[in-house]
Amino acid sequence: MNSIISLEFFIFFMVMPVDPNAVFLTGSTSPAPVIVPLEEEPHVITKIIGISVMCIGGMQMVGSLFSFGTIGLNSWLSTMGPEVEESLLPSWYYASTGLIAIVVGAIFLYSGYQIQTYQKKGIWITLGAILLSNIANLGINLSVEFPQGDTEVFPGTGIDVQLISQGSVAIGSICGMVFCGIFTILPLFFVNNGLR
Repeated sequence: MNSIISLEFFIFFMVMPVDPNAVFLTGSTSPAPVIVPLEEEPHVITKIIGISVMCIGGMQMVGSLFSFGTIGLNSWLSTMGPEVEESLLPSWYYASTGLIAIVVGAIFLYSGYQIQTYQKKGIWITLGAILLSNIANLGINLSVEFPQGDTEVFPGTGIDVQLISQGSVAIGSICGMVFCGIFTILPLFFVNNGLR
C-alpha cells in the first residue's frame, strides 16, 4: 500500500509540467559560520608595574638633584674650618651617585614605558639597570674613604663606623636588588600578562 502511494506521488511530480514563470534559485550554500573566541584582555598588573617603574625613574632623577646639591653644601660647610672639612665625604662621591641616579632614572623611564605597552624587553632592560646600578653604587660606597679619626665603635675591636656603614650598604643593596627584581618580573607570573 505504501509503495503504491509513493509510486503515484512520484508519477504525479514527474508528469507535472514546469511553470515557465517560476523562479528558480541558483548558487551554492554558504559555509557554516566560524566562531572565533574573543581574546582575553591582558592583566592590568603589567600596566601598573610599567607605570611604577616610570615613577621610580622620575623620583631617581629628582633625587639626583639632592646629590648634586650636597656638593655645594659641602663646599659651604668646608669654609667653617678644617675640623668640619675633615668630617665630610668627598665631592666625587655625591657627583658619581648623582650621575648614576640620572642615567638609571632615564633608563627606568624608557623601560617602564616599554613594560606598560606590553613589551617584554622592558622587563629585561629594567632588570639590567637594577643590577648595574646596584653594582656601581656598591663599588662607590666600598671605595670611599670615610673621614679619618677615631671611628672605632668599641676601642680595640677593629669594628669601626666605616665597616658597619659599608656592610649595611652592601646588605641593603642586595635586599633592594632582590625586591626590585621580583617586583619587576611580577607580570611574568600571570598567564594573560599581554607581554610580547
